[in-house]
Amino acid sequence: MCAVYNSLERQKLDASKCHPNTRVAVIQRIVHWVHGEIACAALILWLYGAAGAGKSAIAHSLAEECAKEGWLLATFFFWKSAMERNSIDHFVATIAYQAARAIPALHPLVEDAVEVDPMVFQQSVDVQLHKLIIEPLQWLQLRGFDFRNCPFVIIIDGLDECKGNLVQSGFVKSLISAFLRSPLRIRILIASRPEIHLQSTFNSSLISSHLSRLALSDEFSPEKIYINS
Repeated sequence: MCAVYNSLERQKLDASKCHPNTRVAVIQRIVHWVHGEIACAALILWLYGAAGAGKSAIAHSLAEECAKEGWLLATFFFWKSAMERNSIDHFVATIAYQAARAIPALHPLVEDAVEVDPMVFQQSVDVQLHKLIIEPLQWLQLRGFDFRNCPFVIIIDGLDECKGNLVQSGFVKSLISAFLRSPLRIRILIASRPEIHLQSTFNSSLISSHLSRLALSDEFSPEKIYINS
């Protein structure tokens, strides 16, 4: 689980947190979005900015805040120099594992899904998301499970560090397709550089209606931050 925000590998190599009082305005705006006070219809918030703008630091600090408040469902921090974190190969397994820990009632359902189809991790991201996360959540709903106090925030950092531009774009579309069907109210933060292919992806009609954007300047100044739907 090297890709989770508090993994030992990240602590040794690339973990960063916001300095106290740094980017407070950003965290506050994201929390407002999480709770539906800003862009309440947006499934995804795209946090973007140039290298060094503080995206990973914000994502890490937000993960800590969400974990403390009981909102954190899962995290995944891409990193191009780490084999287990520079592709989408381990993404769904990592998210499903964390979700099953955050919502214990999911655990046996995820285990059953893997037992029924041991090759599920060799299938597409769409199939993995459906079988290991969405379908178990739907089963819980059918059984009358109360999701009101469940964690519901997924934080994905460094999407631009995942191998393959087309893979990155397809990955975003898979997230939209899957989590719009979730009975649990999910909010997904994606942090990345504003690469051209990602701008095109997020501007597409399929994505834009379920998206909010939060832009970071190169300066650590709340006045340089804006969020829109």
